[in-house]
Amino acid sequence: MAELKFPNVNTIIISGRLTRDVDLRYTSGGTPVANLSIAFDRNYQKNGEWVQDTSFMDVTVWSNQGERCATELHKGSPVLIEGYLQTRTFTDRNNNNRKVAEIVARRVNFLEKSSSYQNQPKEQKNDQTEELKADVTDDDVPF
Repeated sequence: MAELKFPNVNTIIISGRLTRDVDLRYTSGGTPVANLSIAFDRNYQKNGEWVQDTSFMDVTVWSNQGERCATELHKGSPVLIEGYLQTRTFTDRNNNNRKVAEIVARRVNFLEKSSSYQNQPKEQKNDQTEELKADVTDDDVPF
C-alpha cells in the first residue's frame, strides 16, 4: 500500500488589536523577543441574529522586528500578523504541566501610521514609502 503524502502547511494570517502594551525582553544571548497579545473577532449568524465572538491569542516576535513592535505599537494598535502556530509545554509555579498555543510571527504589519512616521519630514516619508513599494512582490500579497 502506498504511503499517503500531503503538504506540511502551518501558516496563519490574522488581524486584530493589541490587548496590552508590548513586553520586550532579551534572551541570555542578547536576542530581542517581544510578546504581545491580540484580540480578534469572528462574526456569524445564530438564529437569524448576527453574533460577534472575540478570541485572544499570544504572539511572539523575534529580533529587530520585536524591538520595532515595542517602540511602535501600544495597547489598541491594529496589526496584521503573518506567522505559524506553535504549542509548547511548561511547568508552572505549582508544579503543574501546562500547554499553550501561540503564534510565532514571521511578519507584523502595522495597520496605523506611527507617530514617529508622522513626525518625519515629507521627503523622508516619500523615500520610506518608495522603499516599501520596491520590497513588495506578488509573493507578499496574501490573496
